Amino acid sequence: MPKVTDEHREAMRTRIQDAALSCFTRKGFAGASMADIIKEAGLSAGAVYVYYSSKAELTLDAGRRIMEQRAAELKDFDTAAEVPPPHQVFPALLNSILDDNPFAPLLLQVWAEASHAPDFATIAAEIYSDLIGRFEAYLSLYFHREAGMDEAAANAKAHQIAPAVLAVMQGAIVQTAIFGTDSRARIASSIDELLASLAN
Repeated sequence: MPKVTDEHREAMRTRIQDAALSCFTRKGFAGASMADIIKEAGLSAGAVYVYYSSKAELTLDAGRRIMEQRAAELKDFDTAAEVPPPHQVFPALLNSILDDNPFAPLLLQVWAEASHAPDFATIAAEIYSDLIGRFEAYLSLYFHREAGMDEAAANAKAHQIAPAVLAVMQGAIVQTAIFGTDSRARIASSIDELLASLAN
């Protein structure tokens, strides 16, 4: 029997995740079933269930993959000559999320489902934890290298501020979803002004 390579496994996971995202965009979380996702992927049920045992597991993996792509730039600053300020970094990250359809609407659906469905609460908590960790690492690096704080003080300030920064970005996603793209310029300006104060 031919050996299945890691590249093949990763390609299959990506194919299934992309199918899930397409189904969620059309039908929403609640409306999209594993049968819909299997059909969208063009695979057998057995092939899909080799990689994912549930819709929640699949959604978490898809969410992690996309946020990994979006937040990857936050990991590159430790080797950079300069660490850019928060009012540049976070609006750029927000725009990359808002411009990625279907992930921005998908986030809203995850949050809504998380309020009453334990599986999705787990998904939301894990994505939240991953993002907070990345935000803290970047902010700590910025405060230490660019704002001149000692390492302990930089870590403490980053730990305190990161949840608020994420809350601002979550609010921006919600406002854009409700009020449309016309609100984005005003939101971006407000976030820029708010986060600029962190550089002082």
